[in-house]
Amino acid sequence: MSHCYRFDRFELRAVERVLYIDGEPVGLGARAIDLLLVLVERSGRMVSKNELLDLVWPGLVVEENNLQVQVSGLRKVLGQQAISTIPGRGYRFALTMVRDDDSAPSRFVQPVSDTPSHPQPTENVLSVLPSVAGRLWGRDSDLVALHREAHHPLITIAGPGGIGKTAFALAAAHVWCREHRDGAAWVELAGITDPGLVPTVVAQAVGLPSGGAEPLASLVAALRPLQLLLVIDNAEHLLDAVARMAQAITAAAPQVRLVVTSQVALKLDNERLFRLSALSVPEPGASLEQAMTHGAIALFADQAQAADRRFALTEANLEEVIGLCRRLDGMALAIKLAAARLPLLGLQGVVARLDERFKLLRSQNHLAPPRRQTLMGTLEWSHELLSPDEQTVFRRLCVFAGGFNLQLASAVAMDESLDEWAVIELLGALVDRSLVAADGADVPRYRLLESTRDFASLKLDASGEHWLMKRRHVSTMAALMEQAYAAYWRTPDATWLDTYGPEIDNVRAALDWVMAHEPALAVDMVGASSPLFLLLGLAPECRRRCLAVESQVLAMPACPTVARYWLERSRLNWGVSNTLMHDFARRAAEQSRALQDDVGRYLALRCMAGSGVLPVAQAKNLLEEMIGLEKPAWPPRLRLQRQLATVSVLRSGKQLDQAKRVCETLLSHSQANGLDAVVSAALADLAALSLAVGDPDAAVQHCGDLIARGRHRRDNFILHAMAIKATALFMQGDDEQARGALVDFAAASRSRDWEWFGLYSGLFALLAAIEGRHETAARLLGYADRAHQQLGSRDVQAGQAWERASSLVNAVLPLATTSRLAYEGAQMAPEAVCNWALARVDV
Repeated sequence: MSHCYRFDRFELRAVERVLYIDGEPVGLGARAIDLLLVLVERSGRMVSKNELLDLVWPGLVVEENNLQVQVSGLRKVLGQQAISTIPGRGYRFALTMVRDDDSAPSRFVQPVSDTPSHPQPTENVLSVLPSVAGRLWGRDSDLVALHREAHHPLITIAGPGGIGKTAFALAAAHVWCREHRDGAAWVELAGITDPGLVPTVVAQAVGLPSGGAEPLASLVAALRPLQLLLVIDNAEHLLDAVARMAQAITAAAPQVRLVVTSQVALKLDNERLFRLSALSVPEPGASLEQAMTHGAIALFADQAQAADRRFALTEANLEEVIGLCRRLDGMALAIKLAAARLPLLGLQGVVARLDERFKLLRSQNHLAPPRRQTLMGTLEWSHELLSPDEQTVFRRLCVFAGGFNLQLASAVAMDESLDEWAVIELLGALVDRSLVAADGADVPRYRLLESTRDFASLKLDASGEHWLMKRRHVSTMAALMEQAYAAYWRTPDATWLDTYGPEIDNVRAALDWVMAHEPALAVDMVGASSPLFLLLGLAPECRRRCLAVESQVLAMPACPTVARYWLERSRLNWGVSNTLMHDFARRAAEQSRALQDDVGRYLALRCMAGSGVLPVAQAKNLLEEMIGLEKPAWPPRLRLQRQLATVSVLRSGKQLDQAKRVCETLLSHSQANGLDAVVSAALADLAALSLAVGDPDAAVQHCGDLIARGRHRRDNFILHAMAIKATALFMQGDDEQARGALVDFAAASRSRDWEWFGLYSGLFALLAAIEGRHETAARLLGYADRAHQQLGSRDVQAGQAWERASSLVNAVLPLATTSRLAYEGAQMAPEAVCNWALARVDV
């Protein structure tokens, strides 16, 4: 153990077991000191609740509330930020610490218990188990994992309502029952409301005498000589009673193995928690064979055929089934109820009515327990077990889309009676109760499953808090996006995206709501969130959102919000419409100048200069103006904007060697600062410059580097790489490889709302002309000419491709024919261009 630990104004002396503040001892109790020592010894990592209970209260059974009380006491002394809560998991010591080491061993070492041997299977076992209703789909690996825990005397299978805990426990019990001389017994507690009846109900299920003055003592005495598997189903509403019984049985009847199903852990020292997750769902695009290896799809297919023998899962309906199972979160109960509706509604009818899932998902099996007859019943059961404060936080969390972190949960769910720490503890309780899912990350994110979220939304509506919580969610996301916008200019891309990228669905939900209710705030928010859409490769979506608030902007006076809006619209139109890029940037520059906003003006000048619309001399004047505004203290991403614009201006002025030198410097600086998007831009420019100087081999190499970088990211510059690679391959005479690059380019551009397609459309005309499809080439030249007019400028290499294709066509077709075909082509849509260009013969 370290001799002492120093943090902030504190010193913790381990040998003395005393905490000092500014040199004066603090009167902490023994348990508080023990808890603090455990946390500081493991500083920087999360320590689970069970681990803390084992180490601070060794050999004792205590309530988790004792741990919360001690943590609260330590926070009062050390400050609220000293100990972080990881809801549903544990705690972490969060202060920066310096330690003095010696060789003394730690008192807090986990005891290693002996592993009991498995009982040998016996014949003629008498078991009291319900029959298994059909095959258990998608749980083979879970059963194997559970079997590895078989030596534990107490296993709790935990998970949300409807996940399939009962069926899973029953399947395991049928496998394990023969390992016990006295078989297995099944105890259903769902219908029991009196905790005092739990021992009596268990005794009746096992066939033992029940009642007496002390039912629990009588039960334990009767179980002591038995070698039995005892399964307790649905324990969540009787946790304390079940926990007391389990503790007594495992202590006094060592040959009885307990398996409990519950939405919440019993939180006993000897409990082994086995969390059951949802059935797996394949990604869209999976083959039929691959899909059937996933439990959700296999279960749906089985239940659908049971409900309607005419149903068959095929390649034609597979995507709909995958989407259905995904929206049902892989929940076994919901999938079964949905499949049962097929004879009445058909697959498309079921999918179309999912938004009314609580009416749709009703069972026709009236013999099933009421809460299992409907999805609503299952969730109502879980909800009724919550405390009023837990219910409040639960319903408020439904405003999040795609998950949330602790800070966001606190910002939305807090009120006058629930402070940040209360919300964190209540969130932990909801995780424990399997109503909120936590991922396994070191800094976890939380989410409500879709069905659970819909249910919580109904509760929010009934509470009268719907508008308030939606507005609070919008305010929270707007503040987060302002923070993100400021951080964007000074933070490496990977770090920035790790922090803000997961919130894209929350941003979308907030923008959707605020557009309908407070469009003025939408202007601010769409400008602030633009970098998030850009770095995630979602520029087309952001352009549509900007356009939707344009009328609101035009009615607003000049202000920072409006100036940023025009700036971001300019950045979003790069390569889509250079004319719009310039015009929007000009508006931003004028407003920023009036507002004396040097940064905004600097960025607007970058867009104007780099748009390619202005004469070279005028663009160079704008670069000089940028130099006059630039400050050495500005972050690298901001200062590199001038270099990006400089490369564009030099390329337009055909100063290629100088442009290449600037571009290489730009690449070096952006790599050093982790600015991945700028690295991609520099590589794309280097590839284009290599083409311009007649070095297609270097161009192909740069494109390969860029494509490799963008393979696992939605990098817009991968479109440039594919198009430039095709151009280089045409220069090398490798027309077939160039065709392949254009196929890839078309697919990537299609997925981005045809971004950059117009700029490089001349390459499709060139492909058709080289392959001798001259009439098709003439049509495509007409499309490319119109696209370049709309863009407002023509890229040098794109222009050369157009001219080469035009030369090949004019050498074969008369002028009247090419003019007529070009007019036809100018009317085509991008999809039609791809169909014509990539066909092998004239169509």
